[in-house]
Amino acid sequence: MELGDMLAEAVRKDSIRVPPYPMTAMKLQQVLSKSDYAQSDLVNAMRTDAVFTGNLLRLANSPFYRRGEAVTSLQVAVGRIGAKELTRLAMAATVTQASSGAGPLAQLRRGLWRQSLSAALVTEALSKVDGADGGEGFVAGLLHDVGKLLVVGSIEDAIAKGASPDSAAIARALESQHLALGRVLAARWQLPEALVTVITRHHEDPLPDALTKRVALADRIVDALEQQATLTTNDLSALTGLAAPACEALAQMLPGIPATITAFETESVEPEPSSTGAFTTPLPAMAPKPGLREVAFSVELKRANKPLHVDVCRADATTFSGLSREALEPNRLLEFEVVGASMKVWAVVQRARKIGELFDLECSLYAASPEIARAWQQLLERSVVRPAA
Repeated sequence: MELGDMLAEAVRKDSIRVPPYPMTAMKLQQVLSKSDYAQSDLVNAMRTDAVFTGNLLRLANSPFYRRGEAVTSLQVAVGRIGAKELTRLAMAATVTQASSGAGPLAQLRRGLWRQSLSAALVTEALSKVDGADGGEGFVAGLLHDVGKLLVVGSIEDAIAKGASPDSAAIARALESQHLALGRVLAARWQLPEALVTVITRHHEDPLPDALTKRVALADRIVDALEQQATLTTNDLSALTGLAAPACEALAQMLPGIPATITAFETESVEPEPSSTGAFTTPLPAMAPKPGLREVAFSVELKRANKPLHVDVCRADATTFSGLSREALEPNRLLEFEVVGASMKVWAVVQRARKIGELFDLECSLYAASPEIARAWQQLLERSVVRPAA
């Protein structure tokens, strides 16, 4: 049976596995519904959720929120982030949890999660530009494609029972069934009608309302981020048709997306490479990007145990490829520091291929500021390997 037909049948039988509504978000909503709540009530509502409180402290210390000294207590974190933002962050933590962990499609889930959280942050920014509720925009952007995560989870269940779908079948199932499975989650979670509309109608033409239009516009921006190292004000103007002040505001917030995304991450579960050096997955490995120039410089991934050194040998304005002694999980967003230069770049690992005792890594820059993009271009010019005379 085709994957799409299998999922449609599961929807008819109401047998789709759906994560429970986030308990911490529910507790926070109950506290915030009272007119006389205290900050200690919010802290008590979160205290038993160790994963969320850890995420909250990381977020309070992220570039999006950090002001002054590092935050080490929940009381201070709540004061810095704001009471109204806590519920949406609890929702994001639940989506993160549903997207993480081991599994045959872990890399695909990680990519979908990154795109959803990016869309949430961009929709929030677009909502604020329009004078609308940024919190509602964040949740709408976060959940608009949640059906894709349910599709992936259902396919992994099928794989565990012996199915062996190829990448084309998985792509067809994602495209054909994510709206239906999104509706299932919306019904189970009893989401408000505005969010149901976003989840089930964000591909329509014309789009039904302003919130869904903002989400669809955020999708276009996130798609562009996946392809380009940076989006300037002019890029955003051409892409969105928005006025210059709105594009300027968006251009300023986009470089903060990677740090906010990684603040939600738990420890990585690294899949075991196969005997060929590729990570075990039914998805095909991404082919090396053609046309990269030969260069010579190094980057390091800072880690608690020890840095991972990568000797970069090929690069262009959006991509670098090099050799390291360890593999990195594809579709993971990481911050690399250029050795010998005061520059850090965020990049998504696209490929990890074993070559003898080393691994050939290919990474693409993600949401770089225009200043970092210019500095990266200057680095490439200095580092190009010139052919011998």
